[in-house]
Amino acid sequence: MKRSSDSPLPCPKRQRTASGSTTLSHSSLGDKWRSVGHDFLNAGRKFGSVVCETFGISSSSSSSSSSTLPAHKPSSSSSYSPSSAATPPTSSSPSEAETEEPPHPPPSPPHPGPSEPTRVSTRPSPVPFPTTADTSTYFPEVDRALAKASRSQRKTPRRKHIFANKHRAQIDAARATMREELLKQLYRVRQRKGYSSDFSTFKGLIEKETELQRSLRLRATSLTDWNRRTRASPEDDDTEFLRHAIRKAQATLAEPKPPRPSTPAISDIQFRFRTKDKGLEEKRRRPAPAILSPEDDAQVDALLKKKGFISKYAKEQVSDQDIMRLRPGKWLNDEVINFYGAMVLGRSEAGKENSAKGSKPLDVHYFSTFFWSKLEKEGYEKGRLAKWTKKMDLFSKDAVLIPVNHANIHWTAAAINFRKKRIESYDSMRDDRPEVFKLLRKYLDQEHQNKKKSPFDFTGWQNYTSSETPSQENGFDCGVFTCQFLESVSRGEDRFNFEQKDIPNLRRRMIWEIGNACLRTD
Repeated sequence: MKRSSDSPLPCPKRQRTASGSTTLSHSSLGDKWRSVGHDFLNAGRKFGSVVCETFGISSSSSSSSSSTLPAHKPSSSSSYSPSSAATPPTSSSPSEAETEEPPHPPPSPPHPGPSEPTRVSTRPSPVPFPTTADTSTYFPEVDRALAKASRSQRKTPRRKHIFANKHRAQIDAARATMREELLKQLYRVRQRKGYSSDFSTFKGLIEKETELQRSLRLRATSLTDWNRRTRASPEDDDTEFLRHAIRKAQATLAEPKPPRPSTPAISDIQFRFRTKDKGLEEKRRRPAPAILSPEDDAQVDALLKKKGFISKYAKEQVSDQDIMRLRPGKWLNDEVINFYGAMVLGRSEAGKENSAKGSKPLDVHYFSTFFWSKLEKEGYEKGRLAKWTKKMDLFSKDAVLIPVNHANIHWTAAAINFRKKRIESYDSMRDDRPEVFKLLRKYLDQEHQNKKKSPFDFTGWQNYTSSETPSQENGFDCGVFTCQFLESVSRGEDRFNFEQKDIPNLRRRMIWEIGNACLRTD
């Protein structure tokens, strides 16, 4: 509803100063309102051109849109009232207001002076600054661009479907059922190959194998391969691992049997038996580790009940928290493995003092568990590994023993065997571990260049893994296997005299050996 006093105010009068310049004198509040409106219109025109340039809108479309805007023709009336001075200027008459295009009536521009041509003002976009708000402007291209930007910048997560949780629960249940069936299928295949532990123990072994496989996949050499593997969910990764393990095990069982041997002559048979007897005599296996006597077994129970400090050998020592790691079902830590390795090194340095019957300890050197982490993460130079052999000649040893930790979830044993010219890796999970051979070869070359000032000669050297390496049937005995691998290699044994069923006895033997700080010979 319009008031009768709302009428256009006279335009500001121009006055000429003494210097010849022209200034505007505002005689009323209405003149000030008109000046502000004029400035706002100019700013709107500039913003419209900037937005057109920003979003790549042709000037023709914007000019065509602005050319159709209604023009405001001010009234010739120059009456003024206090009520009109207190409010912004509006249309001069109801008839003019009815002819304007709703819903955006154009503002009243300043009345042109006597000597100025009449200007036709256009209404600019009502958006005063760049924004992605849901607005409506005179520029359709700008509206579409702003709406597109608003959709792309939307950070509020979309509302979940009402059955999303139920659907997810059904998927999880189906995956769990499928994984359980695959585990049972793989368990039956492994049983046909000689696996003897129960199903719950087998599940722990598979979980550890899956974690190891996932840690190796994160070290992919290709960025594309890394992205593809890391986008997969853990459930998909586990399922794929189980399927691959089943295919691999079934392929092993489906291999053709070796051909039946032909019937040789009696002389050939006798020669083979003589050769076999000679080889068995030279490479005779030691008997399985003996079970502890009742007195020694009672001492083990007492050590497990002891609190605080347990034992010390050279620079290594263990506490009650460390010795508890040798209980069944526990993982071994660095303290236990390094203590056992120090005893192996001490036996080698002491000569043949603690040697077993029919075997001689080699001249070996033992690197602690921290050697491999330094070599793998920092390298030879940054890890300052040259200082580790500052007081001894590494290349004069028969063998170098190295415990290897993989992704903090698995222990294996490695050895640099100078007598047999080979780099050896012993893994209770029957993996080749190519990264072990690669890093140890690089270390040998850098160590030889540092100490001997020449590259290492790898002529005749080979990477060695044994097909007769004992394998674990659970996910926690790898540390015990590693210690026994190192102890056997230090005696020059090519074959191991233990397997999974001997591990409980070996754990108690290790407790006795650590508590008494000496290796047993029986």
